[in-house]
Amino acid sequence: MRDASAFDGTAFLGLARRAKRDPYRLALFAAHLDPDEVPLAFLPVQGGTVVVTDRRILEMRAHLDVHGPWNVKEFLGYEVRRSWARANIRGIQHLASRLEGGVEDRIVLTTPEGDASIVVSRGPEATLGPEDVDALRSAVLRPQA
Repeated sequence: MRDASAFDGTAFLGLARRAKRDPYRLALFAAHLDPDEVPLAFLPVQGGTVVVTDRRILEMRAHLDVHGPWNVKEFLGYEVRRSWARANIRGIQHLASRLEGGVEDRIVLTTPEGDASIVVSRGPEATLGPEDVDALRSAVLRPQA
């Protein structure tokens, strides 16, 4: 099983740029990578995390053992909510829309099946700056080996 060292060369974007990198938490993400898969970018999003690898884009969410509607018993790690092959991504857009009371910051992946939207954040301002958007776009659209 992969450990946190899988993320040694990864670009941490958005709020992850300044966050402390917990090896235990990164190892939980690394468990979803193939043995020779290389993570290129790591982006916290609303309710989860997006990991761009040399092969895939993974949208991950916390996996909780829940008993009843309000009783969370245990955090079990992360699960892949959605996944896209990078080779199928035709484009990526960053949209920051004004909402009542703030901004919705999101990325939109253009796929053969249609657009896939991922909300990065909702708050007083956009989370992704131009340099983060450029790094994310580069990771997603760069040629595959």
